[in-house]
Amino acid sequence: MAIALGNTDDSTPHPFRATARHGGGRGAAGRKCGATLGGVVLVALALAARPVAARLSADELGLPVSIEDPAGRVGLMTQPAALADMRLLPAVLLVHDALGPDPRSLPYVEQLAAAGLLVLEIAPEPDEPAMEAVRRGVAALRAHPRVDAARVGLLGFGAGARAAVLATEGTDAFATRALLYPGCAGLLRDLPAATVAPRGGLLLMHGAEDPANAEADCSALAQRLAGNLPGRRMAFRGASYAWDFPSAEPLAPWLYPAPGEAGRVRIRPWPELTALSASEAAGFLASALRQGGL
Repeated sequence: MAIALGNTDDSTPHPFRATARHGGGRGAAGRKCGATLGGVVLVALALAARPVAARLSADELGLPVSIEDPAGRVGLMTQPAALADMRLLPAVLLVHDALGPDPRSLPYVEQLAAAGLLVLEIAPEPDEPAMEAVRRGVAALRAHPRVDAARVGLLGFGAGARAAVLATEGTDAFATRALLYPGCAGLLRDLPAATVAPRGGLLLMHGAEDPANAEADCSALAQRLAGNLPGRRMAFRGASYAWDFPSAEPLAPWLYPAPGEAGRVRIRPWPELTALSASEAAGFLASALRQGGL
């Protein structure tokens, strides 16, 4: 896997590819320096990224806590293991794809909790607009007594990533954002003409074989959303939409609603890539949200 640090996309035909923009952030463990070509630094990334901390299993996480507001249930909160004191903690709002909560979030929650982050997975009420559910989730996290409101990040999947970006455009809701396959062309089209400068960095991950997230569209979207702040785009060679969806053979591959567009897109689960993307997302969010100290 190669990653290009700078404003130029790397066209190296590796199984996985990552592209960093506007300065780029510190990568995952396993990278080592490579050659410098035309001002672009190329580094290699091991296929198996190490987790942020010792990974917690689902059994170790304990039962999530239901979070409610006057309108009803907002979602389920997972807390880091062994909270030793009453310090305010960074938190992540996790927004699911078009069909609502599903098991693909579990490896990401495990990694985030191991990194010491609170995670709120929103669960919209029946017929509740996705963007309204996102706004309620942001408000619930900011009002939570254990959450540092200045250190709230976003992890969004597909249509959920799209809804979260549109719902909070022009606000300082998130200190950093990690978006997975958000339907780049449609989101780029639907963003307001004049966007407000973001407050934190951006990580955008998508499959290079995903028709709902074409590489050129995702490159343009990453640049637009990151502005002048650090941002990274990771395009995974051979991956389709939602590679992190748990395999359900013999049903896989199957079709899933495309984010922001009519029609459906094919899913081909890839467990090994899921482990890598969960580690990358958790490492990115933890690094950004820990800047205020843990």
